[in-house]
Amino acid sequence: MFQAVSGPRRTAYLLLLLALAVIARFDLGPCLLAGLFAYMILDRTDLLLRKAGVKPFLARWSSVGLFAVLSCLLAMIFISFIRLGLERLPVLVDRVLPRLDVLAASLGLPWPVDNVSELREYILDAAKENARALTKTSGLLTRGFFQVLVGIAVAVLRFLAAEPAPPEEGNLYAEFLREFLRRAELFMDSFKRVMGAQVLIAAINTAATAVFLFSMDIPFRAFLTPMTFVCGMIPIAGNVISNVVIVAAALTRSNHLAAAALVFLVAVHKAEYFLNSSIVGSRIQLPMWATLLALLVGEALLGVPGVILAPTLLYYAREELRLIPAS
Repeated sequence: MFQAVSGPRRTAYLLLLLALAVIARFDLGPCLLAGLFAYMILDRTDLLLRKAGVKPFLARWSSVGLFAVLSCLLAMIFISFIRLGLERLPVLVDRVLPRLDVLAASLGLPWPVDNVSELREYILDAAKENARALTKTSGLLTRGFFQVLVGIAVAVLRFLAAEPAPPEEGNLYAEFLREFLRRAELFMDSFKRVMGAQVLIAAINTAATAVFLFSMDIPFRAFLTPMTFVCGMIPIAGNVISNVVIVAAALTRSNHLAAAALVFLVAVHKAEYFLNSSIVGSRIQLPMWATLLALLVGEALLGVPGVILAPTLLYYAREELRLIPAS
């Protein structure tokens, strides 16, 4: 099988694997993820402006300006979301744990903890520890923030750079460069397909959930709505996390409201199966078991960025295999 693959392409594969190994070894997932997202937004904005009749030069620089404004806006929203979560989460935990204790006793179910106060402290400490990593006062000097800035800067510079002149034909370097650029282009296309579908699904799910939250007057809805979208960016596991928090918030009001929230969320996610088949399935066509395995490997290697990137890497690997002749 691999005998049919040229030497330069094999070298490009090895270089790509080496780059992924370095990213995993030095925990550069935030840098890679930020760069990919930035380039995807810039490229799609530029494409939309050109389709609207804007001249290429103006479209390119307008895309950068719009991206800068959008980045600042998203950063402000994200920081506000984290701070709101730090304020609301302790109140939510304080309200929901006693309700769970009473509900378990009324149903005759064993409560899995002996000390509710200790459970409360454990949950809050775990949440605050992760949130502080994103919002501590020295955030501008943290390694993760620096990685994100570098990733965005590289994406912007690559977007603004002129297309390189084609290398001279008939030498090994030219063939290797051509193969490597093809690998990079295929990987970026995989990211656009997978994450574009994921963002669309998350947005639809958030809109439907927001209508339910506000119509049923569920507490903490100002926090739950953006949380649904943020968690929706994490494949499979994100929906589980957001559903648990929403049902818990509804439980602070009444058992019936919690049951209604659970039924609604189940119905919404059943409807998402049709969306996944038409939006995600038609784009990537990956089996669920393979996606779950990819999520486990991605989390082990890169943490949360690895979970987000796992479907992209899985899709990319499949597309590369399709390009290799069987014999």
